[in-house]
Amino acid sequence: MTYRPDIDGLRAVSILSVLLFHAKFSLFSGGYIGVDVFFVISGYLIGSIVLNDAQRGTFSLADFYVRRIRRILPALFAALAVTAVLALFLLSPQELKSFSQNLAATTLFSSNIVYYLKSGYFENAAEMNPLLHTWSLGVEQQFYIVFPLAVLALLPYGRRVWIAVLAAAAAASFALGVSLVRDHPVAAFYLLPPRLWELVLGALLAFGAVPDIRGRGVRELACALGAALILASVFALTEATAFPGYAALLPCLGAALIIHAGRSGPTVVGRVLTLRPMVFIGLISYSMYIWHWPLMVFARFYKGRDLSTKETLILLAAIAAVSVLSWRLIEVPFRKPRAASGRRPSMVFARTGWAMAGLAGVGLIGHLTNGLPQRFSDYAPQDISGRELYKEHTCFLETDQPPEAWPGLESCRIGSLKADAPTALLWGDSFAAHYVPGLQNVADTLPFNIVQYTASGCPPIKDLSVNARPNCQEFNSRVEEIIDRNGIRIVIMAARWEWYMDTNALDLRRLHETVETLLNRGIRIVVLGQSPVFRFRNPYDHTYFMKSERAYSITGQAADQPVITATRGAQFVDTSDYFCDPDPCKALPLCRIKDDQGFYFLDQGHFSAHGSILLVQSIQEVLRAPDPSYGE
Repeated sequence: MTYRPDIDGLRAVSILSVLLFHAKFSLFSGGYIGVDVFFVISGYLIGSIVLNDAQRGTFSLADFYVRRIRRILPALFAALAVTAVLALFLLSPQELKSFSQNLAATTLFSSNIVYYLKSGYFENAAEMNPLLHTWSLGVEQQFYIVFPLAVLALLPYGRRVWIAVLAAAAAASFALGVSLVRDHPVAAFYLLPPRLWELVLGALLAFGAVPDIRGRGVRELACALGAALILASVFALTEATAFPGYAALLPCLGAALIIHAGRSGPTVVGRVLTLRPMVFIGLISYSMYIWHWPLMVFARFYKGRDLSTKETLILLAAIAAVSVLSWRLIEVPFRKPRAASGRRPSMVFARTGWAMAGLAGVGLIGHLTNGLPQRFSDYAPQDISGRELYKEHTCFLETDQPPEAWPGLESCRIGSLKADAPTALLWGDSFAAHYVPGLQNVADTLPFNIVQYTASGCPPIKDLSVNARPNCQEFNSRVEEIIDRNGIRIVIMAARWEWYMDTNALDLRRLHETVETLLNRGIRIVVLGQSPVFRFRNPYDHTYFMKSERAYSITGQAADQPVITATRGAQFVDTSDYFCDPDPCKALPLCRIKDDQGFYFLDQGHFSAHGSILLVQSIQEVLRAPDPSYGE
């Protein structure tokens, strides 16, 4: 193969997009598409290698896998080993057990499958999983297993048959991804079958499925269009975008255009990509991808919050230094071993097997020992109640449940029925459901009945489509019918507002229209503001390791302001005042997370039963009587 420096430059674009997205620079809201660009590049390079060997009659599965092992596993295994040591010292037993499971899965090329299976709404925050980024390696490694076997089976039939079969596989994979992204978005994101087309797209280019571009002008136009598609994806897409689906066409076609145009000759975009700094970043891009995420996660663990801009820049510099060392000291030597034993397939497979067994064994030990709680002599976690009162699968619907699963007012009433009293509807996501214990505690003293209408990850906003929550829009569309049919006069709206704003999914106009629609029906509306959300996963772990009963809320109270603006005419209640005090030295409020009776929270942000009761008691007078300005 002829070396393509422009492809290393394209790798640089990919890794920088991912890195700046993970560093939480809001401008790069779609930076996650860098992974999709990587997939296309990987498919092109693997396809080129296989085609060249097949045409020369030298294709060998053993040689193919040896090259993949040398390219991928040394740096990965080194990063896993270092991450495991850091996890041993920094993670609580619960966190270490989860990490150990992920470690074993990553070692066995199946982390993407495990993350798909563990993707429940109440799973630990994904962004605090040090190995979350390895899902893409799982997809690639599974492709490396399947693709050469397919080529080997098709070897006797020639390149035209290969192209026809690959094109059919890509079309089927793309259709599968489009169909899954709505109803099974987690499967569409993590699993190989709906992602296969991205890798095969690159392989099709390598196999010559698209004629070369001869004219300079057409080549320049194709390359510029490819760059525009990638940049548009980085800056215009968000985490709220249904992805991969149709949206993945933007970065993948963009990468394909740049790669294909570059085959035929130089372009302006190609010259930018071949600048020495771009090529160098491309060379270290694999190490940078492997190392950046664990370092980011552990930095946030250590700080107990998101990093400041200054801290982020320091961390990015450290990631760059570690990546250069990893590339120079691990990637390069292992890719071209000097000793003859390092080149023999049998020796490579044997050493790889031992390394895999060792890392998987470490993961198994961490799992079987429940995260080695023996590391801490007085560590005694406790179950925190609250979630069991949400009425899950009935009045709090999970992601895969249709709206029809909500059983109605009688089954979802909170407290006993009060005759001739108006009815209030508690509407929202799990950050509405966590008020149920508190409302249950005061229900008999309130001058109205309360009914729970909540769904996982589904904010109380009509006509809003939420990625990964396929039934949300239909669930919310039924609210007006429920209100009219049952004579509901009060609606209590609550959600994890900042979550939808952070992903740009919160359409403030639609929220305002939802409130206006209800007000025009004569409904009294109470909007409960953003409750605190923390960096920790378990409040007990925070108090044990940080030796503090306070923690910084990562959201701040600024998350409430857009909601207040969008819900004019409703009664807004600040729910963080009870727990949090503004810190004049910090941008984030400092919040109490427990008292002598127990913890206020059961995870990173949902109220415990104790916290819910205290909060609702503190706002019950507001719930009892309308705001004096209501109706003016």
